[in-house]
Amino acid sequence: MRRHWSRKRNAKRGTATVELAVAGITLLLLTLGAADFGRIFYHAVELANAAGTGAFYGAQSNVSSGAFLQMQQAAKSDAADLKGITATAGRYCDCPDGTRVDCTSGSCPNYGAPRIYVSTQVQENFQPLVSYPGIPGSVLVGRKAYMRVQ
Repeated sequence: MRRHWSRKRNAKRGTATVELAVAGITLLLLTLGAADFGRIFYHAVELANAAGTGAFYGAQSNVSSGAFLQMQQAAKSDAADLKGITATAGRYCDCPDGTRVDCTSGSCPNYGAPRIYVSTQVQENFQPLVSYPGIPGSVLVGRKAYMRVQ
């Protein structure tokens, strides 16, 4: 009887170690995935704020709507903690009926001066903490903001 009890006990000796290894790896992957999800969400919010800042700079006046370098610099300065971001700025004009016109010489028949809009687009290549199988090594995250010039 004593011998039978000893064999059962020895057979279960490594089971806890194997279960701990499997559970530990699973928990580690879940934790890293949650951390990467949080990081990419944070980067997306930062990029959206930076794009809004660049567009806000250009929307202050007709003169600042053409200052594309300053709009891009304002966007980059707002997201200073993110590395490797690119910013592009632009301007377009349209009439109340939706037709696009030239911003310097265009006019809207029956409406007068066209409405001026500025846009800023900010992008970054996001690198996750771990290379996951089936998921690309880097993801392009970008946000764009539009504002009407006052």
